[in-house]
Amino acid sequence: MNNVIIIGDPHIGKGTSVGKTGIGSNLNSRIVDQINLLDWSLDQAIENSVSNIIITGDIFDDPKPQPSLIAIFISWLKKCQIYSINVHIIIGNHDVLRNGNVYSSPLDIITEADIDNVSIYKDINTIFIGVTAFTLLPFKDRKSLNTNSNAAAISLIRSSLVYEFACIPATYRKVLVGHLAIDGSIPIGDEIDDINNELFCPINMFEGYDYVWMGHVHKSQIMSKKPLVSHIGSMDISNFGEVDQKKIIVIFNGDMGTFVTKNLPTRPLKKIIISVPNDIENTTEYVLSEIDKLGDVFDKSIVRVEVALSSQDSKSISKSIIEKHLLSKGVFNIAGIAESKKISLIKRDANNILDTKMDVPSTIKLYSATYVPDNLQSSFVELSMDIYNNYKLEAKD
Repeated sequence: MNNVIIIGDPHIGKGTSVGKTGIGSNLNSRIVDQINLLDWSLDQAIENSVSNIIITGDIFDDPKPQPSLIAIFISWLKKCQIYSINVHIIIGNHDVLRNGNVYSSPLDIITEADIDNVSIYKDINTIFIGVTAFTLLPFKDRKSLNTNSNAAAISLIRSSLVYEFACIPATYRKVLVGHLAIDGSIPIGDEIDDINNELFCPINMFEGYDYVWMGHVHKSQIMSKKPLVSHIGSMDISNFGEVDQKKIIVIFNGDMGTFVTKNLPTRPLKKIIISVPNDIENTTEYVLSEIDKLGDVFDKSIVRVEVALSSQDSKSISKSIIEKHLLSKGVFNIAGIAESKKISLIKRDANNILDTKMDVPSTIKLYSATYVPDNLQSSFVELSMDIYNNYKLEAKD
């Protein structure tokens, strides 16, 4: 069995702000989703006679993950062990803790656990599976390579790849899997920790390799077709900036030297933006009708609704009614319903000009008369004077 599955960054623990709390064993639903995707990937490995799984890094979203998350991941690794599947983990930037010149990783716990089928790669290495060589390239930046420039750091990595490539028999297929950004790729979230030290690998750095799959950048994207140089993308949809993305795994056929991709069954995130015209009296009913026009697309999804009212005089929406309507359509969780109103700008009277030489009470009254609506002027002046008087008392103290 020389088939290999390549999985993008799992980021266990990411996106919990849009999930439900207390699902299953008191886990946030987003963590449950991420575990389910790992289990689905394992099922694919079993069905496709896969002997090895390679993970591109960033196992946990937080470099200091909760112990419960580490325990969950170790439990998944032991499931892989039951089916005699080797797991190769490449260190990502979220897997690294820095303290001066000392680097550590939460994955060190897994190393110490000494699970037979698990290998963790902090340095570049090449493994051989059948007649395919897999060069595994962990995250590095200028700081970690201790160079004076990003160009010098890139040069060091390039030299390391030349050495690794030279050690591969000419007849072997050559695949590179790593955790670095490819030049020209489009980051979409928090991939880049420090832009000044981040390394963007030129495509010609991978000359000689048949296939290159990088993690790190969350959006799946192909940078070159011949040879194939691409970002596999992260494992899950984590925020509303990724709603249109398809997350994938790669199943590499070691005997044929070919591969297929499969879409991960990620939970959909949907962002609904509705603008309500100013002639609408029942704004809530209008929003409900606009939601219905979208069809049956909400089943088991996480939804955020943003409603823009065209006038400050428009009646506010009923969030509770909209929430109930969404849940009736099969929505799994509502991450928020927000309302905004268009504010009419108050035209400035050119005859009333505030002067820095004016005393504070006079300034407050003039500002109120010039910029504050008539029905709010009295409250504005009273509140402003209270703040001013409190400030004077504190200044004396």
